[in-house]
Amino acid sequence: MKNTGSSDFLEDDLPEAELLAFNKIIHNIYRRRGVDFRQYRTKCLRRRIVVGMHDSRVNSFEEYLDFLIKNPEGYDNLLDRITINVTEFFRNPETFNAVRRKIIPEIVKAKKEINASSIRVWSSGCATGEEPYSLAIMISEVLSELKENFKIRIYATDIDKAALKQAEAGVYKEKALKELKGHQISAYFQKNEQGLYAINPNLKTMINFRHHNMSSDEPLQRIDLIFCRNVIIYFTKELQKQVYANFYKALAPLGYLVAGKTESLMDINESHFAIFDLQERILKKK
Repeated sequence: MKNTGSSDFLEDDLPEAELLAFNKIIHNIYRRRGVDFRQYRTKCLRRRIVVGMHDSRVNSFEEYLDFLIKNPEGYDNLLDRITINVTEFFRNPETFNAVRRKIIPEIVKAKKEINASSIRVWSSGCATGEEPYSLAIMISEVLSELKENFKIRIYATDIDKAALKQAEAGVYKEKALKELKGHQISAYFQKNEQGLYAINPNLKTMINFRHHNMSSDEPLQRIDLIFCRNVIIYFTKELQKQVYANFYKALAPLGYLVAGKTESLMDINESHFAIFDLQERILKKK
């Protein structure tokens, strides 16, 4: 990703010293943790950083920068705040229902026509893993209903290493399972002595977790279905175009992209994608 100047972070209500401190914090995150937020929307970043400031009991960006200089481990907490992960299994179930009914059967049909034996899925921005595990459950159920046997490979990526570690562990509180049916919990989870629910090891084998930056790292290849929901909205328009171009390169011919209901599709490159389901923000590669 290209380096951007401090003018990208300019806000009318920030004094110059505060603006410089704000910019320095963003650049230090990149230098110390390797995560580049320099093309994220400024207002979104500012709200998340203010939460980090409150955690550290400081009242200005200048004070917070001084705190982080003296306590560099504070960048880990700040990174958690910026990449805050609010998720659960089958979040926005209507989106999963649309994919279950309209997309997975079409992917299966297309695969059978070319005698392909595998389906490749990418959960980009997978957070703590509820989404890729939900995809594994859903696809397994659809294949069972269709009496089809395909190798399923789900790639689950995120920039947050702590979230990825939690995702790989695959252990969740009961409240994360509220959208699951009883038979799904019985089939895919094991309740431990602490009252937590651990993913069935057989389901885990379908998923490959890895650290990946969707904007700056090379995209995956030959993907049939991408889930990247409610993430791109935080990017500048320039970065949004870059990410959508990466997803276009990642998708197999006629592959699908599920973008999430908060995303605007106004700037989608019409030569790359067609709108498949506007309500659920699902695109199809042209």
